[in-house]
Amino acid sequence: MAGCSCNVPLWPFILAHLWLSVWGFQAALGGQWITHSYAWMNFSIVALGCWTVGQEKMKENCLMLVISLIIGFIFDIVFIAVYNNNNYWNCGKSGYVACGNSRSEYIWSYVMAIINCILKIVTLIFAICEYKKRGGKTPNVKASVSVS
Repeated sequence: MAGCSCNVPLWPFILAHLWLSVWGFQAALGGQWITHSYAWMNFSIVALGCWTVGQEKMKENCLMLVISLIIGFIFDIVFIAVYNNNNYWNCGKSGYVACGNSRSEYIWSYVMAIINCILKIVTLIFAICEYKKRGGKTPNVKASVSVS
């Protein structure tokens, strides 16, 4: 990422996050597989991404998007890990409680939430490139290791 001369726009990534956020939260509407804070966080990141795409000359928007993507990635891991309920994986099998949604709908939402979390890292790389392209400065960290 030294040169960061990529000319890929951010809007396809933001659109993909919108789709994946909707699909990831889909099964939560019938039954509670994940909290509503997951939706608030992801839709806020999408809104900030739309704002960043619309304001092409402001580097501060890109910096806010970069920070929110990092925080969102960490929170996604927590949300998905904490609110994964094994009863949903075993819907319809004897001995388990019945689910509000079908098993396939839960698995679909769960996988879309994971893909959304992974896509945040890719979006983060392109958001940093966009930040540099708009004139932002990143710290120049040079690691010097001496082994004696």
